[in-house]
Amino acid sequence: MSVVCVNGRFVAAKAARVSALDRGFLYGDGLFETVRAYGGRLFLPGDHFDRLAKGAEAVGIVPPFDADGFADLLEATRERNGLTDALVRLTLTRGEGPPVPDPAGSGPPTVVVTARPAPRDDPAAWQRGLSVVVARQVRAGQGALKSTSFLTHVLALKEARERGADEALLVNPAGEVAEGSVGNLFGVWAGRLATPDPGAGALPGVTRGVVLDRARRLRIPAEERAVPVKALEDAEELFLAGTGWEVMPVTRLEGRPVGPGLPGPVTERLRRAYREAVRAALSA
Repeated sequence: MSVVCVNGRFVAAKAARVSALDRGFLYGDGLFETVRAYGGRLFLPGDHFDRLAKGAEAVGIVPPFDADGFADLLEATRERNGLTDALVRLTLTRGEGPPVPDPAGSGPPTVVVTARPAPRDDPAAWQRGLSVVVARQVRAGQGALKSTSFLTHVLALKEARERGADEALLVNPAGEVAEGSVGNLFGVWAGRLATPDPGAGALPGVTRGVVLDRARRLRIPAEERAVPVKALEDAEELFLAGTGWEVMPVTRLEGRPVGPGLPGPVTERLRRAYREAVRAALSA
């Protein structure tokens, strides 16, 4: 049975409770981070904390922990669940408050940590790649905040599944790709790597940052820029990057092959480079 940490107390998942007046439940008034553990060690927890702290400052929530406390909560929850390779999520909300939008009088913050097994490496799934569609309704991405107000992404993924696809891309009002429902988009055009910039609505993902760093180390030309939806048709390669997927090729877009319909060489190089970054960080 899985174990959940609620405000520092470990309870069985089925017994875990937060208040019906918690603003995370009522209004999605909160933030979250998901950190991956490899072989019992967290990968880049400091980077995840930094993003959470910036988001919390922006919305006026004071986390009841520092960077070390953040990592300790994640690590303790992973251990309590007996997992070595895991996805550990910390959710931080403004806490209990009156059932009105005004946040005045709310708090203290609620902190919930959960852990689940990380996806197993599946060479067949990698070779097959993802089938992706562009969400029909214009929806900007979540921007710089990793917010629990995730309905936009939920609806986009629901649409993708209804259309027989694995994932959906969110588009901003300017007709530019922001991100996927659960990952950052990358593409290759004329040998150059590009990813939507945060100004388009893209979340500055931790995995995204590692991919950009590794691309530059490999001297793969890389840039953050606007990616119009129309440009996707000309992409030589597409892939999505995220904590769970790491680097996952997109081989079909709107039912049509991307390039030859197979993982591309740049995607393969960056997947290997990402895993090298994981090994280097965990052995330091």
